[in-house]
Order: sequence, then structure tokens, then C-alpha cells
Amino acid sequence: MAEKIVSTGIERLDEALINGEGIVLGSSVLIEGSSGSGKELLSKQFASAGVGSETVVYFSTDETSDELIDVFEQYRWATDLRIVNIGTQYFEKVLSRELQASRFKQEGLSVSELRNLGSYGSTSDQINFVADMVYEISKLQPPFRVVIDSLDFFLQYYNPLEVLSAVRTIKEYAQANGGTVMYTISDGAHEQKIHSQLEAICDLVIQLEVGRMAAEFENRLIIKKIRNHPEKAAVMIYAVTDNGLTPEMITRVA
Repeated sequence: MAEKIVSTGIERLDEALINGEGIVLGSSVLIEGSSGSGKELLSKQFASAGVGSETVVYFSTDETSDELIDVFEQYRWATDLRIVNIGTQYFEKVLSRELQASRFKQEGLSVSELRNLGSYGSTSDQINFVADMVYEISKLQPPFRVVIDSLDFFLQYYNPLEVLSAVRTIKEYAQANGGTVMYTISDGAHEQKIHSQLEAICDLVIQLEVGRMAAEFENRLIIKKIRNHPEKAAVMIYAVTDNGLTPEMITRVA
């Protein structure tokens, strides 16, 4: 049976991937890049491409829901998707309570009195956003498309081994249940061993680079890995236009 191919939302990128059409349904995609490289924009472009034909869920850790919708509307991308704002939830359920507890402590309350307040204590050890995210994804019915922007949040607040286990679990669920998943991660922000293991788990790895050419900057999209298709490795020069990330030329890596 022929594998079903789905679009990334970027036509020129699709042409460089499987059968010139995109990625295999069930794939896990890792987008690497430094700040300002466009990885967040690419993830939104990818999410919008599934609206209408797939259930789309966008897990955000750094932007408010209003900020996300503003970007989608700016590029005239479909907004009929579900946003799970983990960053906002973390502030409301963990950070705001820790700030309140800190204020009480500064005002002279003892540790025992702080404990008695209960609701103002830290809940970071009681709320596991990694497990919650895996659970939410496990309820999705095919076909579905998930964006997790970004893994930086989870690797900062949770044990990296727990995060890797979650990524593996999500990968298996997507493969078995007709979904695609995209993760973003910052270059150089985490241990190389963890970064390498994430690359090994994912089926497609794309790196976004901003390089300097004399007095100008050049944006490069590097297809580092397509599972079972090493011949697809390539470098694409891209610009950010009114349509989002727009590759302009491609060079195959020999």
C-alpha cells in the first residue's frame, strides 16, 4: 500500500521531500534554529496547512493565544485550530503561586505558616505538563497534526530523559494513528547528547540558519535528515515573504 503524503504547507519544501509532495503521514519533524531564524513561523505555516483536512493542535510555550492568532491572521492562514497554551498555564498554576508565596515570605510569614496556606505553595512538583501533553495527544483521532513549540520549555523544567520518553511515545502514537508531529528546538541550548537523541527519534530534521554574506544576511534551510532517504539532504535558500517562509533555490548535498 502506498504511503500517504501530507504537505508541510511550503510548496518548494514539499518538492524537495518525499515524491515531491511532502512528508509521510505519521512522521515526526524536528525544526532546529537560533533565535530569529524563523522556526516559530515555519511551525505555524505547517499547522495551518492541516486545517480543514486534519485535526490541528498547537502547543505553545512562549506566546499568548492572541499573539498566535495575530500571526496567523497576518499571513492569512486558517485559524480553525486548537491552541493549548502551556506557557500561560505554567504561569497561572506554578509561577504566580510561587510569586505569591515569595511575597508572603518577604512580609514576614514563617515557613510553617506558608505551608499552612497550601494554595499559595509551589505546585511545580504536582503538575506535569509533559504527561498532560502526551495525554492530550493520545486522545486525538486520525488524521491529526500537532505542533509543539517548543521543546526548550520542557527541557528547561523537566528531566531530559522524561522529555525524550514523551517524544518517543508521541512518535509511536502518531505512526500508529495517522498523525504528524512537529517540534521546534533552539540550537546550542541543550546538551548535545540530548539534541542528538532527539534527531535520532525524528523522521525529518530541518535546521534553519541565518548566515552573513558580506553586508547582507542569507537564510538557509538545511534538510539534515529524511529517514531512509539520505539522497534528499539539501540546502535551500529562503526568504520571509507575505506567504511565510519561501524557499528560493535548492542545492543537493552530494
